[in-house]
Amino acid sequence: MGMTWSRFKHIMLTFLIGLSLFLSFQLWTAGGELREPTSSGSGAAPASLVDRTLTEVFAPNQIIWHRSFNNTKFEANTFYTQEWIEEHFSTMSFGEVNSPQRLSQADYQQQLATGEWVEFVFDAPVPFGLFEDAFEDLPTDYENRTFMRFYMNRDEPELLGFYDVNNEINYTVEDTSFTTDIINELLYTANNQFNDVEAVDIGDTFIYLPIEEVEVEYHDYLVERLPNNLYINQFFTDTSEVDARRTGQSIRYIDLTTEVRINDATNTLTYLRQRSDLGQMTFSQRLLDSFQELRQIENWTETIHYQSYTPSTNEVTFQRYIQGYPVYSFQQLESSILVTVVEGGRSNLRLPLRVVQTPLTLTGNDSKTLPSGRTVIEQLENTEDGLTTIQDIKVGLTWIESEEDSRVIHFEPNWYVQSENVWYELNRFIQLQEESHNGL
Repeated sequence: MGMTWSRFKHIMLTFLIGLSLFLSFQLWTAGGELREPTSSGSGAAPASLVDRTLTEVFAPNQIIWHRSFNNTKFEANTFYTQEWIEEHFSTMSFGEVNSPQRLSQADYQQQLATGEWVEFVFDAPVPFGLFEDAFEDLPTDYENRTFMRFYMNRDEPELLGFYDVNNEINYTVEDTSFTTDIINELLYTANNQFNDVEAVDIGDTFIYLPIEEVEVEYHDYLVERLPNNLYINQFFTDTSEVDARRTGQSIRYIDLTTEVRINDATNTLTYLRQRSDLGQMTFSQRLLDSFQELRQIENWTETIHYQSYTPSTNEVTFQRYIQGYPVYSFQQLESSILVTVVEGGRSNLRLPLRVVQTPLTLTGNDSKTLPSGRTVIEQLENTEDGLTTIQDIKVGLTWIESEEDSRVIHFEPNWYVQSENVWYELNRFIQLQEESHNGL
């Protein structure tokens, strides 16, 4: 029986791979009709066939429901609230922004501990200018002002605001298109999954971590490596001028202004072009232009979120997600897209070339039980540096290559820790801490 089941799985896998290749071929051949003109003015067709919205990419990565009557906090899985966010964030409107007020993080948490509040948490600073159309008469000097939390009262949605955690500044607004019915629609979305969470202070900020153990599903996907010429035609207006040279597992395409390097060992593409940067771009314009680049080159079939911004280099990082969880991989080569845009246009890119296609049902274990947030905090507190270098802690999915078939990827749930802007799997981080303090 065991042999028969194994053989059946093998036949099914072969069938699914064939189906995926057929669908991919259909996509590429039909793609010419689907593509929109690029915003770069080069006239080249975009290399992406996935239509992505601003709302999806700059959506909050956590939604926390604060309930003061029984002192509980629930976190909703954003995968099940995608439609609500797409509908209501893309059409939201507010009145004028009131004068900003100083508000400490402790006072902010205290405010949300009274009444019922819904809090939307963003991974990285979001400038008001990104959603300029939602505000009535947004003052020019607010374009570059940022927030990382957006909150509203469930019973009185006109009590809402935007909180800048880094600078401890609170912005309230006069009016809103959100209503109690709209908020209830979010909280009672079909399939909504809530975890009990608590606020935990780490380093310079606070995060929300689950009180109980968390059960997260394993995922398996067929992946496809996208062809080089899809991108070469995008990055070079005249391919006859391009010099292509192969060195080992790397191909370098180069003309007078641009270098594109494709590494077959890591399945990544890097793009480099020297451009003048006069530093005149607003933060919101830089993010918008980075988003337009992402739309033209990224073929990940699941969601993508804005994850971080590095002011010193103007680099924007976008993270790949599967069903509400961020994907992590070795040096993030398979899981994040790096984009740098200056006033002259795109200057740097790093793009993973493999994308998930068809979900598979292969894993014997359907889900994995992860320890509670409290347990994770205790483990970190027991390390030499404690929580001092920790920036963030999340449940994520680890990209693992299948040993049976190179076209299959396993995604295993794990706890992840961010330290000095690098994400580490929890046990790996603890191991590295021990090694560095033992002089290894």
